[in-house]
Amino acid sequence: MASKKPVNRPSVRHPSHNHPLRVFKAQNEDEIICSGCELDLTGQAFKCTKDCDYFLHKLCFDLPCEINHKSHPDHPITLFYSPPYDHQSYECDACGEYGSGFTYNCSVCKYDVHVGCAFIPETVDREDHKHPLTLLYKIPCEDGKIYVCDVCEEEVSENLWTYYCKECDYGTHVHSCALDEDYEGEEEENRESSSAASRMKSLMKAQDEMAAMKLESRMKKAANNAIIYSIR
Repeated sequence: MASKKPVNRPSVRHPSHNHPLRVFKAQNEDEIICSGCELDLTGQAFKCTKDCDYFLHKLCFDLPCEINHKSHPDHPITLFYSPPYDHQSYECDACGEYGSGFTYNCSVCKYDVHVGCAFIPETVDREDHKHPLTLLYKIPCEDGKIYVCDVCEEEVSENLWTYYCKECDYGTHVHSCALDEDYEGEEEENRESSSAASRMKSLMKAQDEMAAMKLESRMKKAANNAIIYSIR
């Protein structure tokens, strides 16, 4: 009986990892964590060909190496594949949660943002509030005053981002509180899950926007080439 030949699957390289990666279709029941954003791995992804437990969402694989962000206008923030600190972790300056995977970082200011937080929308809607909430990059209070989330009724640190309705003086944390009308009374574990889901949703939206921009760029390039060809 002839033995089966091993399947040669194409591999790709990513600067975050020493080994080649191959395409991998992640299922919800796999319970795998992305090595980049540290959120649940679902959908199209990549895994290490050497089986060293390294996985990346496709959207984390495709993240831009540097972005200009409104929250930090003085300097661009650069994608780091691990925290640039001796203790190998960082505190996100957007949501206040810790991370040990990818981060957008300003080395001058020691400013860090989760890759999921970097792409959250500038406005969100809540079913229980009649106005859209606008993203602010610091709490809407004068110095020294305490700001409390109107959903969970917990204090929001002074320099963290928040969603806010100026007309009603109504504000929330940037993740689960901003989107989940049933947040009040949730257990801490469920709150963390909602926050992670919010960051994942932001990343997926960013991927769609980047894909649309690439398509638009290709279409413009094709149109320009067509014009040049017609002139000739």
